[in-house]
Amino acid sequence: MRTRASIALLIPLACLLGCSLPYTPSSQFLSGNWSNWQIQAGPSTSVPPTALTSPPTGIYLIGAMQLQGSQATAVFQTNAASGGAGIVNFSGSFDSTTSVLAISSTPAYLGVQLTLPADPTNLATGNMTVGCPPPPPGGATCTVIALFPAAGAEIAPLNGTYTGTFTESASTLASPIPSGAVSLALTQSSTPNADGSFPLTGTFSFIGGGCDSGFPLTGTVSGEGITLNWTEIAPYWGAITFTASTNPAATQIAATSVVFANSPCGNSNTGSTTYTGPLTLQ
Repeated sequence: MRTRASIALLIPLACLLGCSLPYTPSSQFLSGNWSNWQIQAGPSTSVPPTALTSPPTGIYLIGAMQLQGSQATAVFQTNAASGGAGIVNFSGSFDSTTSVLAISSTPAYLGVQLTLPADPTNLATGNMTVGCPPPPPGGATCTVIALFPAAGAEIAPLNGTYTGTFTESASTLASPIPSGAVSLALTQSSTPNADGSFPLTGTFSFIGGGCDSGFPLTGTVSGEGITLNWTEIAPYWGAITFTASTNPAATQIAATSVVFANSPCGNSNTGSTTYTGPLTLQ
């Protein structure tokens, strides 16, 4: 009995020293919840995408997807809709044995097939079939179909606090604040909007140039793209337009344009300053 107990105690120790334990990814999609996705095809029929980009390039699908049993449904914003950019519904299936996700649009002129990795926030590869979207009333129809290499990933929820330093990149103020320490606390809704984007709420703080300011922000995330806003009229008119992107694991945020229409200290009624910088999940 003592020998058996000793062996049982040694198994966890052996794993600590090198054996691999089963890994279960914290995937919203595989757990049956609505999840945020970005899928890109191209840039040509012979060149596969090697990473996701923000803003997306080539033919893209960004938005929400849900798995119920083996049935997948999605609502994506795409640049391949009738008339250009638009919203398209998808349905299809996921084979848990082969890890193949296959979905097609309604009407059926777009189709995607991806082989998902164990963690869907890693890059999945496959192909996208692109036909002609439904023509406008009176428009001509076509039957051209092209097969593009494609890649996509689930974008993990933006829930947590991100910190970093922002640097001024442009300003109309006489003496703009050159930089500031930034904290951004975000909460992502589990229910998408009708266009497939996910609502975001958060608190944004900027410390620098002698001021310590906090602002409530609201906005959306769709694929890797993030847009947040804040507006106040009194005592000083001010506004913030926050444009950024995240990575599929949602551990980083790259702010490409954070515009203060006023100043971070709220002490100017005219002018604006733009900041950029990286933020890291804490």
